Amino acid sequence: MKKFQDVRQCQKYIEEQSQNDRLVIIVSGRLGQEIVPSVHNLQQVISIYVYCMNKGINEQWACKYTKVKAVVVRLDELIFRITTDHNIQKMEDGSLPIIRVTPHDYPGKPDIDVDDEVLKSAKDEIICALRLEKHKEKHKIINDLLKDGRQSLSNHKVEFAPKVYTAAINENNGQLMRSLRKYFERQWKIKYGSSNQWFKLFLEEYKDSINYDSVLNRTAEYGHKYLKDCPILSIVLQLLFEGIDDKFFGETNAFNDLWCTITNNGLKSIENFSDNKKQSVLLQALREYYRPKLFELLEISEIQDEDNLYESALNNVAKYGWLQGLQEVEERIIVRHYNTLRANIPVFDDTSGKSIQPKVEAPMSVNERSCMFGQDTQILWKFSGIGKLRVTWFFNDQPFPNNDRLQVTETDDGTSILTVRQAELGDQGVYTAKSTNAFGEAEAQTTLKIDYIKPAINTNLNTALKVTKGAILTLKVVASGTPKPHTVWMKDDNELTPNDRIQVTISTGDDDKYTLTILNVQPEDEGEYSAIISNVGGSLQSDKCKVIVSSKSH
Repeated sequence: MKKFQDVRQCQKYIEEQSQNDRLVIIVSGRLGQEIVPSVHNLQQVISIYVYCMNKGINEQWACKYTKVKAVVVRLDELIFRITTDHNIQKMEDGSLPIIRVTPHDYPGKPDIDVDDEVLKSAKDEIICALRLEKHKEKHKIINDLLKDGRQSLSNHKVEFAPKVYTAAINENNGQLMRSLRKYFERQWKIKYGSSNQWFKLFLEEYKDSINYDSVLNRTAEYGHKYLKDCPILSIVLQLLFEGIDDKFFGETNAFNDLWCTITNNGLKSIENFSDNKKQSVLLQALREYYRPKLFELLEISEIQDEDNLYESALNNVAKYGWLQGLQEVEERIIVRHYNTLRANIPVFDDTSGKSIQPKVEAPMSVNERSCMFGQDTQILWKFSGIGKLRVTWFFNDQPFPNNDRLQVTETDDGTSILTVRQAELGDQGVYTAKSTNAFGEAEAQTTLKIDYIKPAINTNLNTALKVTKGAILTLKVVASGTPKPHTVWMKDDNELTPNDRIQVTISTGDDDKYTLTILNVQPEDEGEYSAIISNVGGSLQSDKCKVIVSSKSH
């Protein structure tokens, strides 16, 4: 691999090579337009690949040259095209010399060539594990495994004996998976970490964590599928946030949402990211993602790297995303060039406003509400964020008691609904909904007040009543209140106990009627009668009614 940042030096090097040599050239978009016309007809050059950010623009000029085999924007696609077109792995007499011409040497962009010793070791182990020594398709099978992981075996199922295939596809600690894990782990360190010391230290720090094994297993299973166009950033995200599991990639496709959001909006898209150590690592990874794209954009826009402008722009874009990050350096750029730059920013509108961490979708995350005693009420909060959100409710900072009267339901749009049925005074307090995902949490609070109406007597007792012995005595009070008042009947300041002869009834309506009935009145029933009316709001006593029992008339 030879790297050049100067077109003339590169052209001179190519022209000086023997005509028996065969060279593969990788160029960036802008510099490709300069050098390809000069070297295209040289016999030494057999293939040219344009590795750029804006595929459409560069295809317009590249289509004129037959030796330009592909215009690509993704690193894994570039590797695949070179591997496929030139069958590098099958060549036993050495690899094709590769020349890369880019305007800047990007440390985040790994070299195309893979460490020969690692590659040979991985091939030998896979051949042994799958018994491929004499298999005519072994190179194709191995290439697919090293690119797409173990799941690519399903494309070659008919090439294996059922016993060998079943063992390879199902044994998570078998020889094949061990070989793939070893290969990809070495690739992380050598291919991506060789020019990024911070990344190697980061891998070393996380090596003993459970999450490290999970990410490595996922890579061994699916290869480059989830590494996107910046493996360093993808690996950092997966290792930093333990909540990113396999469902994040499959069922919800949440990783794609995360990727689009953070590569549009930078580090700020993860709000309240207070862990400074993690923040530093993620910022470094974002710099590796933005660097080649940003620098090429700046050069296409004819913006000169004066007074460290490129690095300043890179830091700001990594922190604040494309739009806000470039606004931070707008004053240092010629207006016409800045307008060209803005016009080519690769921002996806459908993700620019999406939150990564959980977010309360309300102007304020604290409110108050009231409910009348005995009535039903609901408290609801809507949350948004990347991936599956888990909402947990608390009552006065204690885990929420979910039962038949208090229930929580969820809707598809991220709304969590707490339903309180037949509210009681004990339901009064602070309700907290806490939403969590792989990247953080957000909470919202509602203070619920239970209202009541104190008892009131609307129709009182008469002060005196005369009743004949053996007759029926009826005393009636009409009272109201919420909740419905409870009534105790008294005689001479002593509570009456209902029985077959002494009966207490309540009739419901706009006002509640409380009735005391005494059958077969006797002289001993004489006395002062009253009713005590009470609920949670208080109590009061009715007027006293003096009852006189007279003998039967003749």
